[in-house]
Amino acid sequence: MELEKVIDKIDEKSGDYSMPNRVRNTLKRLADELQKEDQDKAMRITTAVYSIEEIVNDINIPMHAKTALWDILSDLESVERG
Repeated sequence: MELEKVIDKIDEKSGDYSMPNRVRNTLKRLADELQKEDQDKAMRITTAVYSIEEIVNDINIPMHAKTALWDILSDLESVERG
């Protein structure tokens, strides 16, 4: 998967009002950071992966949000390997 498609997916989920505010705000920040061309692509992806993992491990995040985050996490990891 291409990074641009992952960013589009992140943008879509950041506009989903069924997601908690903390998740939406983090996703918006990650989308902005992933688009910065002045940083190494692998570093941007790694930073995003760690940020998402931190949220997923929060017991207060609803399961539907975790599922969406796991999907994004999987896509980011496939971009990183590809």
